[in-house]
Amino acid sequence: MKNLSALAEESVRKYLEEGLYCSEAILQAYNAGLNLGLNEAALKMATAFGAGFGAAKCSCGSLTGALLVLSAIKGRISGKESEAEVFQLAQRLHDRFKKEHKSICCRTLTREIVWGSPDHGPFCAKYVRSAAQFLNELIEENR
Repeated sequence: MKNLSALAEESVRKYLEEGLYCSEAILQAYNAGLNLGLNEAALKMATAFGAGFGAAKCSCGSLTGALLVLSAIKGRISGKESEAEVFQLAQRLHDRFKKEHKSICCRTLTREIVWGSPDHGPFCAKYVRSAAQFLNELIEENR
């Protein structure tokens, strides 16, 4: 398992250098670094969350990518299992991201830049890093 800080930076690298959406970058970095065992089909599920739900610019893909990782770690596969822990952690992740950035809405977060411009990637990299760092804190607290 890689150092969690390194996984946050790997997420940013994948986002900036590999052309992945923020949601994809976070899920792929953490899948590899934490040996989550997600197969290609599971990794593909992060694509629809890119650019705020398929370019609808709704919920930030960085946040949804981090939530996917959280679910891969703490989620359930049966209705007989409790969702309480993952729901509580998801709420904390959501609330922390919203407190830090004043919104979780991609459209709101990116209103200062032109979508697809050369400034777009570097501007949004802070959200990728932030969501990953908040995820790291929850992982550390709940080992």
